[in-house]
Amino acid sequence: MKNTFFMLFFSIAISFIACGGSEENDENLSAGDGNTEKPKDDEPQDPVVCSITPIGELNQGASIINSHADVTKRSSLMMNYRMFVTTESSYPRYPRIKKMKNGDYILFYHNGSANNNIGRRCVYALSKDMKTWINKGEIFNSYDIIDSKGNKNIHCYANCDGLVLSNGDILAVASCRANSGYRDLPEDAGIELRRSTDNGVTWSEPVKIYQGVNWEPFLLELPTGELHCYFTDSSRTGLEGHGTDTGTAMVVSTDGGKTWRPDFSSFPYYVLRMRWEKNGIVGYNHQMPSVVKLNDNKGLAAAVETNNSGYHISLCYSDKNEWEYLAADQEGPADSNNCVFSGMGPYLGQFPSGETVLSYESSSKYTLKIGDATARNFGSAYQPFSGGYWGSFCIIDSHTLVGTNVKAKEGPVQMAQFVLNHRIDAVKRKVTVDGNNKEWANTDHALFVGSQSQAQGTLRCSHDDDNIYFLLEVLDRNLLASDYASLYISPVGNNKLSKGACCIQVTMNGLKNCEIYDASWKEAQLDTQVKTYVCDETNERRIDNYGYIAEVAIPRSKLTITSGQILVNFSVTKRNSVDAICDVASTSTARWIPVAGL
Repeated sequence: MKNTFFMLFFSIAISFIACGGSEENDENLSAGDGNTEKPKDDEPQDPVVCSITPIGELNQGASIINSHADVTKRSSLMMNYRMFVTTESSYPRYPRIKKMKNGDYILFYHNGSANNNIGRRCVYALSKDMKTWINKGEIFNSYDIIDSKGNKNIHCYANCDGLVLSNGDILAVASCRANSGYRDLPEDAGIELRRSTDNGVTWSEPVKIYQGVNWEPFLLELPTGELHCYFTDSSRTGLEGHGTDTGTAMVVSTDGGKTWRPDFSSFPYYVLRMRWEKNGIVGYNHQMPSVVKLNDNKGLAAAVETNNSGYHISLCYSDKNEWEYLAADQEGPADSNNCVFSGMGPYLGQFPSGETVLSYESSSKYTLKIGDATARNFGSAYQPFSGGYWGSFCIIDSHTLVGTNVKAKEGPVQMAQFVLNHRIDAVKRKVTVDGNNKEWANTDHALFVGSQSQAQGTLRCSHDDDNIYFLLEVLDRNLLASDYASLYISPVGNNKLSKGACCIQVTMNGLKNCEIYDASWKEAQLDTQVKTYVCDETNERRIDNYGYIAEVAIPRSKLTITSGQILVNFSVTKRNSVDAICDVASTSTARWIPVAGL
């Protein structure tokens, strides 16, 4: 009888245990949900078995073009610290990264030297996960020549950029030149192109598509299949030094890059040019172009570097998928916003949801700005890591881009994934508040925090007629009982914290605290339910999948919901270091994220 009673007691006790904790720190508790209710004796309970959903598996639903065009001012980018990597290389310059058709990544850059940023050769590397890179060597390599003036010289390459075509082919272009006296040797300069049809394994022989002195080619494919190759048209008159008397020109292909126009006997198409005058000398500028076709057939937008009493970023627009071709002494296009702010080395792109993104270098730091759907108005600067030297980015899916630049003069190349945080839609569903995420579909919209350390979290929202539900999932390889996540909720209103705002804080063990805002944050009761589950420390992928899940239910009556919307902010606090979507110490809610559909 004693043995029977003991076994019954033991089995019930086991059913309560949600494994957790860490052997690395005494603060890491072996506990799960501190608020779990006892099951009835006649209802045997199976242990909870679930895992944390990483951000890479969320936001996977179908994209709706320009779905967030009306709310881009609240959109923001956050670096995924776990996806920050560096690759060792010798004085790399102009790193360019692309996602190939097979899902792998390709990275291009040219090699400079300790005393010279101008390259001699361009190299590339491949990666399956953006973490481990395999160097593949030269894609454009220098060689000895007799130049067009009959002298011994070296044929060199720089500024390699790539484009993954809609059919999966990869085009790589590089600026070529004679090493010595290149400005006076236009016949030995130009742009060369190579093609890969097998995801960068092999490449065609180089083909020259433009002849003339140039820098920084950039490729664009239109939905029609037409290809544009933009580039800096350098030293056009020779009256001013490199980088001052320039402009953006282009050549065009309508057969997938096999042939290009105009031919070498003609000037290229001049398209982006700003006129300047100095001491009686007239020149032109707008260089280092990056061009995007705007969503919803809204034409073209271009970001260029303008060297005019310092380096600036300028923006140019066309309401069609083409530019007006200019004369050599003509300024254009008419729709331009010149010298918008200081910076150099721009790169421009657009998410399907509408947000445009601009990267550039400012004070030797890689800088990102989010703009509206027309690329005319850009928000505040985000500088996730240091380093200069002409970075770039590639949008790889509806909510993720990969940004890259060079950390210091000698290298390395650094890169990271960035997650787009923007308005999310709540899903109407029945939720059992038990710390299990089984009801929450992977395609749910999610917000992300995780730029400062390996500790990171996601936030999702659901609702029914009585409650608003939030799912917080926190990944942390060294989880402490003192760590916590904070969910801030505010009414939609005047962009300032006011009555009706609240904050719910949770730890691995359940509810930590509830507060409301009334001139300051004050502890309060919100009838909030919180259940947590700590991932099993015996999990084979503990280093990637250790942390906790928290389900939160708040009665609708406790929230101020206007037109089915609220605003949220979200943070993860580890060892008193706060990582948040927006500054949690500020009383402004101007950049908090809307939750719609409530």
